[in-house]
Amino acid sequence: MLKKLLELYQYQELVKILVSRNLKVRYRNSVLGYAWTWLDPLMMMFIFILIFDVLFKSGIKHFPLYLLCGLIPWTFFQNTTGESVSSMTDNAGLIKRVYYPREIFPLTIMLTHGVTMSLSLMVLIPVVLAFGVPISAKILLFPIITIFFFLFTFGLSLIFATMNVFMRDIKHIVPLILKLWFYFTPIFYAAEKMMPERILDIYMFVNPLAVVLTLFRSMFMNYDVPKPIHIAFALVECLLLFLLGYVFFKKNEDLMIKRI
Repeated sequence: MLKKLLELYQYQELVKILVSRNLKVRYRNSVLGYAWTWLDPLMMMFIFILIFDVLFKSGIKHFPLYLLCGLIPWTFFQNTTGESVSSMTDNAGLIKRVYYPREIFPLTIMLTHGVTMSLSLMVLIPVVLAFGVPISAKILLFPIITIFFFLFTFGLSLIFATMNVFMRDIKHIVPLILKLWFYFTPIFYAAEKMMPERILDIYMFVNPLAVVLTLFRSMFMNYDVPKPIHIAFALVECLLLFLLGYVFFKKNEDLMIKRI
């Protein structure tokens, strides 16, 4: 497996070219261009504020900031996994003509949305300043948490991309899974205020994204850090899903090429 990962690293220039191409295509002929990376989360934030803070009174402190810290990473996760599903079938012509590590296609989709997420996170700066939230040392956790979050997303994307080659219904099923997962994840609500501690422990164990989003909030708005056991369990889940996804993808790689 390490050999395969090192081989993937050798194609870093190709990865950069494909990511650059994806970004150019995404904002081609757009008047606002990259400004949409800021406008999109802001517009979603205002919609959720209207629904859950103005109409239903969420009672969450600094609710706009709370929302952004959930929406921005979730949007990255949703777009990456959703688009990666058909990444192999959409690039069938290239895959059959030229050899390079086939996981490059889901990888470049993830990195493209990683760039978009990085730009979107700039929206947090004025919001943090507006609410007067002090920046703490917890912000130093950002690179570590982001790496594990990316590993989790990449592993799941590889699984979906592989499954879709053999069963094309997967590309229709995944959006439904993501919609359910959205409501199962504390993006516009605070899970710790809605669940007893025992249920919350189970919830955090089965949904590592809940832990990831809570860590994002702890970094950017001094939110309470999850229990150490929750963090440790979530990081292990992220790593295991990446390993499972990568092994599953490489094991079926030759068969996928025949089925595309």
